[in-house]
Amino acid sequence: MGEMAPDSTAQISSEPRTTASAEKARPLRPNIEQHKKQLAEFDTKIANLRKEQDEVRRGLGESNTRRGPYAEERNKLVASLQEIRTEQNNLRKSRGKVFDRQASLTASIRKKTAELKAQQSKLTYKSIEEIDREITKKEKQIESGQLKIVEERRLASEIPSLRRAKKLVEQVATAQKAIDQEVAELAKIDAELGDTNAQALGDEHERLQNELDGLRASQDVGQKQRDSLLSKRARIMKELDSAWDEKRALQDEHRKNNNAFYHWQQEERKLRALKEKGERVQRQREERLAVAQARREEAEVPAFQDEINTCNTLIAYLGGFVSSTANGGRSEGSRSENNTRPSSAASSTRETDSSEHVPAGMVAVKKTGGEESYFAGTSDKSRKKHNQRKDSRAIGTKADVLKLPLVVAEQFLELRVDIPTNTIGIAAALKSLAVRKQQFIDQQPKATEEKKRKVEEEISKLMSEMNVDEKIAA
Repeated sequence: MGEMAPDSTAQISSEPRTTASAEKARPLRPNIEQHKKQLAEFDTKIANLRKEQDEVRRGLGESNTRRGPYAEERNKLVASLQEIRTEQNNLRKSRGKVFDRQASLTASIRKKTAELKAQQSKLTYKSIEEIDREITKKEKQIESGQLKIVEERRLASEIPSLRRAKKLVEQVATAQKAIDQEVAELAKIDAELGDTNAQALGDEHERLQNELDGLRASQDVGQKQRDSLLSKRARIMKELDSAWDEKRALQDEHRKNNNAFYHWQQEERKLRALKEKGERVQRQREERLAVAQARREEAEVPAFQDEINTCNTLIAYLGGFVSSTANGGRSEGSRSENNTRPSSAASSTRETDSSEHVPAGMVAVKKTGGEESYFAGTSDKSRKKHNQRKDSRAIGTKADVLKLPLVVAEQFLELRVDIPTNTIGIAAALKSLAVRKQQFIDQQPKATEEKKRKVEEEISKLMSEMNVDEKIAA
């Protein structure tokens, strides 16, 4: 049993040094979140470059069509615009003031509509009625007197803001009315001009002019733009290659660091498992050795010691009753006292009036004066004879019946000794207790040795199991 403990202890003490050496060589654990973030940055960069590349490709494809066909298209647009201008000049000459008013109203409506939208975007309330309802609601809350002072002040400060907002809503309504009037007037002018194609000519002129301007701008910068696109395409290709190379390098580095950390982690787990196994084996060994030591200490206690002590206690307890019976020839006062408890002079091991000698469950009772005196209204002589007869009957009755506490009776049952029911059986009980005690004393050495032998067998079996468990754990 004592040979394996040093090995286990040595194994446990050597494992922390191995773990410490592994911790010194611990590689840095890759930060997966940071790696994902870096990859996302590269993906975003590559996506943006590809987007630019697609735009450049489309631009180059369109630039190939901006040479021959542009001249013919431009001539057609110029001729169409000239025709439209001619027709518009003829219309202006005949109805110049109406067209001027139409243009003026159109510009005014656009300007006022933009201003009105800007004002409306700043308003919280859309109508005067809504603001009036809100003001009335807040005034009623203040007048109710149920609000806190802070809330009343807040509501009181909000009411002037609502009134200012009401003025703004009124201004917006006024502006809307002015716009509606100009729109109505413009509608009348459009109705007057409905029999002519002035509006269609204007729209067509604007469309053709915009298209012509776009053609001119495109034609002027066509070649220059194509050269710029070619240069941009070369730059994008170079940046794309560089981004892909950096991303692959980052992934390779992360994979390398992750593999290194994974291998270190596996080794560290193995070392930790070995350490925990050694500690568990050592802990189980110590616990089993402690159990074996406790069992040996229990086996050293002599057998039947509790039974012998119980016999001594019962013998001392019954001896007090024997001493009381032996002193029956005393005076009437002494006899009356001895009937309730043994004499302290006759038994040096027990005094019933001492709490430390009273068995568990018993209480020493002192006689009252009424039990020691008797008055029947007769002469002293006859009263004395009557008291003598009463005392003799009481002594005979108490000597016949012996009431033992429950705890004492249970001790007799545990020792398998008959319980005395009267004073006459005390002697036989004392003899049985003495015989039972001697039996325990005679059997004590052999029983103690048998108990030690069984304990050693249990310990031997426990140590064998411990050795088997340690071999399996190894």
